[in-house]
Amino acid sequence: MPTDNLVIKRHFKAPPERVFAAFTEKDLMQAWFGPGNTTVPRCEVDARVGGKYRTELHAPSGAVHIVTGEFKEIRPPDRLVYTWGWLDGAGRGPETVVTLTFAPRDGGTDLTLEQSGFLTQNARDQHEHGWNASWGGLDALLEGKVKPTTPAPTIIGDYRSSYVRSARMAFEEKGIAYALQPARPQSPEILALNPFGKMPTYRCGELALYETSAIMRHLDETLPGPALMPSDPAERARTEQWISVLNCYGYPALVRNYVLQYAFPRGPDGQPDRATIEAALPEMRKVLGAIDRAIGLRDHVVGDSITLADILLTPMIVSVTAMPEGKDIVASFPNVRRAAEKLSRRPSYVAASQLTVGSENKSAAQAA
Repeated sequence: MPTDNLVIKRHFKAPPERVFAAFTEKDLMQAWFGPGNTTVPRCEVDARVGGKYRTELHAPSGAVHIVTGEFKEIRPPDRLVYTWGWLDGAGRGPETVVTLTFAPRDGGTDLTLEQSGFLTQNARDQHEHGWNASWGGLDALLEGKVKPTTPAPTIIGDYRSSYVRSARMAFEEKGIAYALQPARPQSPEILALNPFGKMPTYRCGELALYETSAIMRHLDETLPGPALMPSDPAERARTEQWISVLNCYGYPALVRNYVLQYAFPRGPDGQPDRATIEAALPEMRKVLGAIDRAIGLRDHVVGDSITLADILLTPMIVSVTAMPEGKDIVASFPNVRRAAEKLSRRPSYVAASQLTVGSENKSAAQAA
């Protein structure tokens, strides 16, 4: 049964128009919303009746919380009503309703917030604490001070790397904001987190990780958004199998001994090392043949939806097809070619192949 409504009253030293706008305009929401040092790196607001909003909060600890809802009533600058629900894994938690009224007084605004529909007293109390811890940010905004919008998760590495692209693609599939810090292999920035000097590395709050599979598993299990691993035990095991295959056999054959020989030639006179490339071709065909059989008539390595195995595979195949023999080799494995073409057109991969997060005009050289 629903518990008592939450009611909070507070006075702000700004007219109702400005306070109302702070709840309905994207840039203003990002500039104050959330308790304490929480940041809002991504916010979507369609402030009309029936319009939706999505606000992504990043805590200094690295925790990410996303609240979504729909506007039910908008009467600027007097009254605002919208639904409220936190994303919970791949779903959405219990929904409540937030009603805000804005009344002018002494040159400022008396704000009354009522939130109804809580299923437990604990949920009500947590929201009361959250709102009260957020008002300082709104006070600061109304005084002209804004919060930073820095995301908590940071991927460190070269945007051209297939593994960096995979990690970024996983974030894009989850719909979570992140930062990309450029760094080269064996650089001080990489070595600070990975003693083996490989990229990407990852930092989120106090957590630091290296190895792409570990990074992607952590974000999939801890961040809201669509699941990137199957729930069925057999399909999950097969996905784990293909993650291992791609890391142990796929990357050496497809990338290290083939793509990188063209991207960073070390043969005579600065040319690609033909001996290494020729030796890689049979292993490439062996790996691609196994993947081709696994995909079959589907568009994914396992099951009918995208998994971490697909996310590891996509940048590797895109890189191979950019090399001289690569396109013809991949073409001889029609299931791999079909699946890779579809996967590489996903918005997540397109975004992950850009030079910077959010850039639109300069895609990766697909070199590694």
